[in-house]
Amino acid sequence: MNPANIPFLVAVTGPTSSGKSSLALWLAEMLGGELICCDSMQVYRGLDIGTAKPTPAERIRIAHHLLDIVNIDEIFSAGDFVRETERIIKELQSRNKVPILVGGTGLYLRSLLFGLSQIPEISPETKIQVNELKSGGGTRACWQRLKELDPSGAEKLHPNDSSRIMRALEVILSTGKPLSSFQQIEAPSNQRYSFYGMVCDRPREELYERINNKTLEMLEQGWIDEVRSLLDDYPDHLKPLQSIGYREIILHLKGELTESELIPLIKQRTRQYAKRQLTWFRRESHLIWKHPDDKQRILEECRVCLEKIGQNLA
Repeated sequence: MNPANIPFLVAVTGPTSSGKSSLALWLAEMLGGELICCDSMQVYRGLDIGTAKPTPAERIRIAHHLLDIVNIDEIFSAGDFVRETERIIKELQSRNKVPILVGGTGLYLRSLLFGLSQIPEISPETKIQVNELKSGGGTRACWQRLKELDPSGAEKLHPNDSSRIMRALEVILSTGKPLSSFQQIEAPSNQRYSFYGMVCDRPREELYERINNKTLEMLEQGWIDEVRSLLDDYPDHLKPLQSIGYREIILHLKGELTESELIPLIKQRTRQYAKRQLTWFRRESHLIWKHPDDKQRILEECRVCLEKIGQNLA
């Protein structure tokens, strides 16, 4: 294949609140690109403030894809992300636009660049076994069982994250191997795109300060009212409503958390999530680490990659 016909992607990733969005927006303007959101929560309609979706002005400034495409009672998987993103990349390539992925869902990015993890099919018997355990003891019983079989995997999941817990339990019961063993398989020989991929890297104290400030900013923007409105239409056990911040606000609305308890807890859970994201990205040897303020150097490196594969800038 002519190298000029191979889609070239830019991937701007990193932990929450690290400055991915503003950097990606600027790169899209400089490179003649459009943004593809690589975030497992921003696909859901109605989860706006708590997922830090781009503002209307930012969406006018640069086209964004994969925002607000499913309702929160619908399932959207890594496979769905790959299929939708492949379609968008082809469409952008036909218009000579550089696809720029932006977001912190590492599994989505890896699945696009190297293909989906080859997890064996789960037997109907195993699915029945896990469903019976959930029916008898709830999600907490499934999490406890997962903790017995895959302690490190269970520790990465919130005990109320029903869908992920059940999936992880099904995999280890069916294969004898933790889900992470399939997700961590390196596949550089299966690289599907040319790309420049970078992690927004900030000193830990700087990142945590940004997380704390962002939490306060989102609450001031009306995050609690957003959750209250969602609960008018959806039950609170849905997976998106169990994500960071949303779950805590629901507990607050139920009277189980005071406001003085709510804010520190959201900050703490967000910092813990950022640590898990950093752990994931450190395993991704194909990504380079850059401070997002070093944007001129990042831009030049993107341009060098484009020149190497013979693609002209818009």
